[in-house]
Order: sequence, then structure tokens, then C-alpha cells
Amino acid sequence: MKPSLTTKVLLATALFTSSVPSFATENGGTVVPVGVQSVLPGMLAAPGTYLYNYNAYVKGFSARDEHGDDTGMGLKMATSANAFRFLHVFDENVLGNGNLAFETSIVYTDNRMKMHYVGDSRNSGISDITFGPSLGRHFGSYNDIFVLLFTAPTGDYDKNRLANVGRNYWGIQGSYAWTWYPMQNWDVSGLFKVIYNTENEDTHYQSGMETNFEYSSNYYFSNGMFVGVGGFWHGQFTDDKQNGHVVGENGNKVNEIALGPQVGWGTPQYGAYFSWKRSVLAKNTMDISQLWLNTFLTF
Repeated sequence: MKPSLTTKVLLATALFTSSVPSFATENGGTVVPVGVQSVLPGMLAAPGTYLYNYNAYVKGFSARDEHGDDTGMGLKMATSANAFRFLHVFDENVLGNGNLAFETSIVYTDNRMKMHYVGDSRNSGISDITFGPSLGRHFGSYNDIFVLLFTAPTGDYDKNRLANVGRNYWGIQGSYAWTWYPMQNWDVSGLFKVIYNTENEDTHYQSGMETNFEYSSNYYFSNGMFVGVGGFWHGQFTDDKQNGHVVGENGNKVNEIALGPQVGWGTPQYGAYFSWKRSVLAKNTMDISQLWLNTFLTF
């Protein structure tokens, strides 16, 4: 069954690919945000040029150990970010049913952190830049996207500072996302991503390979509104290493799950949605909540 007009225009709020901290790996950070790709992640927009704006507020309540217990470090975090993503989808069909696209994302981030015996730390500025190609395909009620993205260490970083807007290493992410319409006004979507991290040359720390699975389901009304639920699972399948040695008893592998509601509205020219997610599992990471306001504009 083909997607409705409402679902077609709202797909523009998917696929945020920039550097908003979500706490995992080295110092609890990651080059790739989790929790944002909860609206039609498998639908590539129609040929054209798009501007997306993503606004996030992430609050970290406590650091959790490998068992999910509070570490007692008194670590608190508040991150706000404003991101702009530019996407161009080319007209030419590829393999008869797909289109190539290219994107780049620029983020302004304000990070505030504090911990017992360390005090407050704050850093703000342009974060690491992400860019790369994608291929979106359409098969009636089933749609998918293959994405290859690179995150460059362009953001400010100081190894002696608790809060940083940059990660100081390259990240390479490959992902596959799908959106399926079992009924015309209802979608079931998912995204699976693998992230490879290079070594931080200042700390000689190499974060393990990460996995991220995002999932969502939304119902679309005829007036352009939609409501749904979205969430993510974020983990690692290789160990963190420093100076060539495994970090911690289990390689400092992150394991986190979050879930929450979302609501939005859109037209063919513009749209917006709110989403909120809360940790239901947090190991080797922070117990967090996320609030997103994402918008798009078609040129």
C-alpha cells in the first residue's frame, strides 16, 4: 500500500546525522546522536534540496556502571544543541527505483557537566561536522535507505576538560533503514547502524565499534498531524582500548535502551515534530532524557 501525502512530507524530519552527545564509550560520548531518527527513517525525500533544523536538550541524571547501578561519581550533564542539515536528492534514478543523495550537518552545541571533586565544566561551539552519500529506494509500501557518513574531528577539544563539543577522532557510520506501511496511514520503521571510531591521538583511547538500532511506529491523520512512539537501543560489540589495552572488566561496552512518545505536523513545504525519550536501561553510560524539536523546509 502506498504512503499517504502526509507521511511523504513528514519524512523530512528523519535522518539527523551530527554530533549531539548521548553518553557512551570514551568519557561517555559518541560521534553519532541516538534517538533522533524516529520519523520515517527509511524514506528518502523526493528529488530536491532541503534544509533541516534539529534542536535537542539532553539531560543526564547519573552515570551508571556495567550493572546499571549509580557509580556514585555525582556526574550530571545538560546538553543543548542546534543543528542544520543540508540534503540534496538527485533526480537521476539508480537501479530503476532509487535516488542518490548527499548531505552535510553542522551543529552548535553547549555542554555542561559536573562531577564530585571536579567541579563544573562547560564548553560551547561548533561541533564535529558530518557528511556523506546515501541511496534511497522505493518498493510500494516498503522503502529503504543505505547511508555512509563520515564525522570529522573539527570541534573544539581539550583532553583536560570534562565537557567538550568535539570528539577529537574520526567516526565512520554505515546504516540501513526501512519504512513499511502495513496500512496507508500507519508506518512501522527501523534503522540499524554500525559506527567505527578511530583512535583519539591525544588520549590514545579508541572507542569500540558501536551499534544503534532505532525503532518507531506512527499514525498519520488527514489534517497533517501524526502521533507515535519511538525509541532506540545503543550498544557496542568490540571493547574500548587505551594504549592497546582493554578498558575495564567488560571493555567499557555501553548498553542503553530508551523509549517515548512523539507528535508532529507537516505540509509539502515545511513541518515539525516533538519527541521525548527516557532511559529504561543504562549500563556504562548515563541515565538520560531527551527532548527534540525538529523542523524542515523545502527549497
